Amino acid sequence: MAHLGRVAEDYHSALVAGVLPDWIELPGGLIGRQRIVRFAEERLQHVAQRRPESLLFCLLHTPLVLASPQYLGYRPDVDRRRVEFVRQVSVSRLLLVAVKFLDDEGEAWVSTTHPLDMVHLTRRLRAGTMQIVCGS
Repeated sequence: MAHLGRVAEDYHSALVAGVLPDWIELPGGLIGRQRIVRFAEERLQHVAQRRPESLLFCLLHTPLVLASPQYLGYRPDVDRRRVEFVRQVSVSRLLLVAVKFLDDEGEAWVSTTHPLDMVHLTRRLRAGTMQIVCGS
């Protein structure tokens, strides 16, 4: 954990997680004024505590998922400001990156990231809470 704190200090308490392209239209009337998405130190620690075996995988692939998502998830009943970005990042692995858009403050923050099983993606597609991204 000490290493994560040192990394966050070097980046003024936040790491750039990735950049969303302008062509992605966010659901739910979200504007996404800030397209540079950041990781707060406490969110990095959250991922490290909940899924330590996946931390490196998540950090390595988050920029790709944000730059070129294949699926967008949106559940306004959970949090209308949160959008989930999903992409297949290896032959058999999907990665979900949930981002909270604070349009009033012009900020975008990763709330969590984790590998996603295909069965969960399929379930979300059937339920209509995950959509294929046009142009991906």
